[in-house]
Amino acid sequence: MDKGMPLVVVVIANWNLRKDLLECLESLYETDYPRMHVIVVDNNSTDDSVACVENQFPQTQLIERNENGGYAAALNDGIRAGSVLDPDFFLILNNDTLVPSETLGKLVKIMQSDGQIAIAAPKIIYHDHPERIFSLGDRIYSWLPLPVRIGRKAYDRPVYSKTMEFDYLFGCAWLIRTQSLKQVGLFDTSFFMYYEDADLCRRMRDKGWKNVRVGSTVIRHKASLSSKLVPSKMVYLRARNRFWFYRRYRHGPHPALTFLALLLGSMRTVFIYLVTGKKSQISPYVKGTRDGIKQPVPPLTDTEWNWQQKWISF
Repeated sequence: MDKGMPLVVVVIANWNLRKDLLECLESLYETDYPRMHVIVVDNNSTDDSVACVENQFPQTQLIERNENGGYAAALNDGIRAGSVLDPDFFLILNNDTLVPSETLGKLVKIMQSDGQIAIAAPKIIYHDHPERIFSLGDRIYSWLPLPVRIGRKAYDRPVYSKTMEFDYLFGCAWLIRTQSLKQVGLFDTSFFMYYEDADLCRRMRDKGWKNVRVGSTVIRHKASLSSKLVPSKMVYLRARNRFWFYRRYRHGPHPALTFLALLLGSMRTVFIYLVTGKKSQISPYVKGTRDGIKQPVPPLTDTEWNWQQKWISF
């Protein structure tokens, strides 16, 4: 192991995706980056994910939660556990991703080139359609009520191969600077799943850090496999958290315009569910929208960096 290179702690949250988790780990351990420690946080899976990791990848540190506390909680547990190693960076990974061998090294180089970068994310391409981009990121414009998403499902092309700064990055693969987490805090567990990534991006940006998409390197994403295991709950959370997020952080010229844009978007989503035969998703989506509007937006929850007090309870 080259001790002259920055140490990267990889944190992967898992819930009942044994096959994809093992494929993710296999790709990760084929990386050409020399200083890496991998932590898998299992959210009380009922398949044999834990046993398979212990058998096939014994070098992996395993944390077994006694309940499914959500994606954000699992990531925070992994970050706090990894912090005892004093890493320079944390690589946050979805368990349904595949990591090319050169990706981590390229991300580290980008981080080393600019000390103001908090989050560096590779270009996300669809696993089954690698010619297409999952998303590049979102940009805020002061005159628009909602951010503009760039590159969603776009065909990849040379213009997308540079490093680009965004306000928000989709969180399936992030290299995060440890120092930025110490200053800004960890993921907000009140979201459970969805928008915890946007929330952390916003807090990083508000503290003067940069969030960048590194277009010269990629990661393959199989896209939302865990959420498909419990579709109604995920539909509800996505709808609720969307309103929570935009109520917490102002966008555009006036909150009323943002609310109107969100409401129109919700109506469009319900219409799409109706015409595409997904009527079972309408009820949880409407309930999530209603709760997102009516419920008080919770304060930041369990975001403290103070790992000694948190980790000792395990």
